[in-house]
Formats: sequence, C-alpha cells, structure tokens
Amino acid sequence: MTSAHPNDARVKDLVAKFTEIGIAQYRAAYVIDTAKYNRLYKEMQHVRAELRSMPGDQRRAVLPLLAHSNVQVRLMAANTLLGIDPQSARRALEEVRDSGIQPQCADASGMIRALDDGSFIPS
Repeated sequence: MTSAHPNDARVKDLVAKFTEIGIAQYRAAYVIDTAKYNRLYKEMQHVRAELRSMPGDQRRAVLPLLAHSNVQVRLMAANTLLGIDPQSARRALEEVRDSGIQPQCADASGMIRALDDGSFIPS
C-alpha cells in the first residue's frame, strides 16, 4: 500500500531530522560548542528550506513541535513557523521567553522584540 501523498514519508523524515538537530543544538549550547552549534544551525536551515520548497510549503509539519519537551526544539519550530502560522509561533516564543531557560529565553525575547519593532519580517 502506498501513501496518499508521495512526500509524506519525506516530510516525516525531515521533521524527525529537525527534532534531532534541535536536541543536538541544545546540547551544543550548554557545553558552549559554538562551532558545532553553527554547523547544526546550517543543517537546520537546509531542513527548513527543503520543507518550504515541497508542494504546499510543508513547514507546517513542524507545528506539533511547538509542544516538544525540549525548549530548543520549541524555539526553532516557532522561528520556522513565523511566516505561516504567526499566532501559534508567537505564543510558543512567549512561552519559551517566559520559561526563563537560558539561552533560549533570551533568543525568544529577541525575536519577539524584532517582530514588534519590524526589524524582522517573517516569510
């Protein structure tokens, strides 16, 4: 039996990779391994770009990650979704900011500020 949409399996794989990268970023941030974090950030950008380029802009597939137990995964999912579900993404950013977990709460606070002052316009 084949799936209704041939890209379903690829989307699931990309969401799993997105999650793995977010968890690895979390670990890299806490041991202050900037080089590793930066490499992982580039990998995350590739996953986002691939999801976006798929028919129907499949970034929406990371929506469930807004409730992930890992704060870095939640932060990155929120940033990814700002252009397609700004209300849900902002709520998640506010939750990360209010968590007080560093450095993610500072990153979320900065993104909220950038959205509010117009220096960042999601796409």
